Amino acid sequence: MCTIITPDDGYHYFFGYYDLKASQGNDHLAHRVDFFDRMPTKDDVATLGILRDGKFLPFATTTAWNFQQGALLQYHPTQPDTVIYNVNKDGFRTVIHNLKTGEKVYTDRACAAISQDGKYGLGIDFGSVFEFRPGYGYDGAPVTEDGIYLVNLDGSGSKKIMEHETLYEMGFDRDERLLVNHITFNPDTSKFLMLVRNFPEEGRRWATSLVTVHMDGSFKTIMETTVVSHYYWLDNDNIVVFGAIDNGPWDLFKVNMETAEIEAYPITYKGDIHCIPSPDGKYIIGDGYPEEDDKRQIWGINTETGVSKMIYADPSVIVDNTDIRCDLHVRFVFGGKFISFDTTKNNKRQIAIMPIDVLDF
Repeated sequence: MCTIITPDDGYHYFFGYYDLKASQGNDHLAHRVDFFDRMPTKDDVATLGILRDGKFLPFATTTAWNFQQGALLQYHPTQPDTVIYNVNKDGFRTVIHNLKTGEKVYTDRACAAISQDGKYGLGIDFGSVFEFRPGYGYDGAPVTEDGIYLVNLDGSGSKKIMEHETLYEMGFDRDERLLVNHITFNPDTSKFLMLVRNFPEEGRRWATSLVTVHMDGSFKTIMETTVVSHYYWLDNDNIVVFGAIDNGPWDLFKVNMETAEIEAYPITYKGDIHCIPSPDGKYIIGDGYPEEDDKRQIWGINTETGVSKMIYADPSVIVDNTDIRCDLHVRFVFGGKFISFDTTKNNKRQIAIMPIDVLDF
């Protein structure tokens, strides 16, 4: 059912997060590293490249990466033959790299999200993210706790659009330490969504507030200090998200980020999944965490009929450290004709694809 598209050359390959643009035409982006069973340090290098016809074609290296999201490597949303990724070059920055001309534009700070019009990024405190969950931050990044920045991708600088102190207005106590995690623009760049989290007390899980922020800095807390995990924008106002309402049962919901209307999806699988809609909106797919048989399941949901089914179970190498585990991070690639995902089914990190017709139900 699935085909490995990375070379069998002794290296480990992965792409990264499920909500980043991994392909252009028949090319697929990848990170190449020479280990997979420990945390990367500030000196460990990842090689970035393109997978084409079974070969890996490198174009850059970076020391700003992790195993969950890589270097936030992705294709530019509007400029062909151009990629975006993070580096540590006289400070942590984002690079807009034209692969045909070789031209590189550097921003003044590293971005955690890119707008779909290709004009802006969102800068957050990667140092605090690293202290909170090393698998999502960068070793060596400074802890700033100075807010959220709107970053111009043309290299002309950035401006602060939200102070760190404002996060305490989103349901948290002043004596808690807070950070912003998983932040993304909506499709028309009129607002963005972010998860605001507190550092967990020993023996307790952290809490999350789901917040929508307009470009003038005004905000609305949609789900306050509860369980909120993975999400994806369905349109300019609505998202699909896994979480809990007022710390109730965990489920997959459709949430309007303006009206706060919430509706549960009819799905059999009740575990946490990285959720993403198909290009036509008919299906939602998502990968979960290992079940009793140590396999990570990929689920599909038909949003028109409500039917849901497990479409694949991937054998996983179990790694005790959460921050270096290999989540599948399923994503649609090659014009929506295939699904790709990261895997360790052969005891090494690889990238696999399966045809879209597995969703024919």
